[in-house]
Amino acid sequence: MNISVLNTGPFGINTWIIELCKNKALVFDPAACRFTRDSQKIIDFLKEKNLEPVAFLLTHGHFDHITGTGICKSFYPEVPLLIHNEDSVMIGKNAAEVQKFQLESMGLEKLLPALEGLPDADVAFSGEPVLSSIIKTDDLELNNALSDWKILHTPGHTKGSVCYYNEKEKILVTGDTIFYHSWGRTDFPGGSESEMMKSLERIYSTLPQDVQVFPGHDYAGFLLAENR
Repeated sequence: MNISVLNTGPFGINTWIIELCKNKALVFDPAACRFTRDSQKIIDFLKEKNLEPVAFLLTHGHFDHITGTGICKSFYPEVPLLIHNEDSVMIGKNAAEVQKFQLESMGLEKLLPALEGLPDADVAFSGEPVLSSIIKTDDLELNNALSDWKILHTPGHTKGSVCYYNEKEKILVTGDTIFYHSWGRTDFPGGSESEMMKSLERIYSTLPQDVQVFPGHDYAGFLLAENR
């Protein structure tokens, strides 16, 4: 399974592009935008590699992970944008208004224009579905590839934070839930230290320790066991 990373948008998000089958791929946390002068980075990569995105998947709704949703949807309007329903209010047309206080508290008001006019989610899911149940396709091979991916609801960083888990390939895309020897902060609106501890305990106690972790920032590809 080919896994590529592009550092995009505010704070150099790890935008993961993971190939499924044929020339199809999943794009996680697209953050490239005009503000950081990399708005075409994801689009150019997909075209250069002759990849067709199947879905744009958000691990949560924070500003630094969503700024590329507009440019991606403008090039691929039929490709669904997915987020957990607990974080769906943080993206789309309300993104700038909802996240204004957080940005102002960090002295990052200059980022507000990058959150204006973003698309709403095409799919705001709940529970812990497999991707094949919410991304519909008549392509049997693609459907089988999507069925290998399960969404784990892991609140703590935000109410709607999720990890995307492929048990067959032992891959876990964690957003800001797990970092190398660390985890996401919980002092933003919607964050909860107690919920984060529950989410981390669940992941570390139920997933195999040789699962590879691909977080939203910094060092990636480490094993869960390395964080114990």
